Amino acid sequence: MQITEVEPGIFACLTANETANAGFVVTARGVIVVDSLSTPARGRELAPAIQAQTNKPVLLVINTHHHFDHVLGNQAFAVPVVAHCALAEQLVQAVARDLGPDEAATWILEHPEDRWLVDELELIYPNILFEDHLLIDLPPQRLVVQHLGGHTPDSSIVDLPEQCVVFAGDLVFEGRVPFLRHEDIRRTIDALRRLERRGDRSVVPGHGDLCNTAYVARLRGYLEARVEAVGRLAANGRTKEEVLDSSQLPPWWTDDRPDLRRANVERVYDELSAAAAAI
Repeated sequence: MQITEVEPGIFACLTANETANAGFVVTARGVIVVDSLSTPARGRELAPAIQAQTNKPVLLVINTHHHFDHVLGNQAFAVPVVAHCALAEQLVQAVARDLGPDEAATWILEHPEDRWLVDELELIYPNILFEDHLLIDLPPQRLVVQHLGGHTPDSSIVDLPEQCVVFAGDLVFEGRVPFLRHEDIRRTIDALRRLERRGDRSVVPGHGDLCNTAYVARLRGYLEARVEAVGRLAANGRTKEEVLDSSQLPPWWTDDRPDLRRANVERVYDELSAAAAAI
């Protein structure tokens, strides 16, 4: 885990695409953590990394969305958790789908190192909720937690407008294929456009290295081109399998995760097909 001071008192915790990023903001009263990493153990690693930068206590954890790699470290911090009001319901659904007793047992058989899923994990749900946005004004920092949706129904960003820094969660993936499996693609594109309109920002992505709003614009343009290409092929009568195998799709920027690239095309095709059927 690499700790980078983006601006004075604003730190990104970067994990080199091994798992999700996190971050923290030092205020006069204490520290606000943005996402808590992917496991209780990683959350416990984050706590001393914070203490190496400041002796102030942790006041709050903000979760940008409910995906496990952003919230399972919550239990390392005995403080209130801030999130969009849909996060708890989304997390309950995700746990039932992916971490039920049968699913967890099957996973542990194949990955015995993840025994902590049943022996140690304590899910910590948010207890400070908001619908549209929440202002946290703790000089010298002012944070605006803004719901945008897109990546998940509960996806939010954490903006520090005076310092021109934004924690974008998984609305932004840098240096790797994005994860679109649960996306509302059209809303994601709109959310990225809203991020661009915030002006020049240092962006802490949900995965990957630090970037800026110029990169956000590039990502948004790429997704728009991807949607346009899939929609054009589908309108010409191509089946999903034909679209998946088409050479007419714009390539992903990287060659990693072929399984994810395929799943992403399926997600775009399904979303466009459902929209067409609803007309």
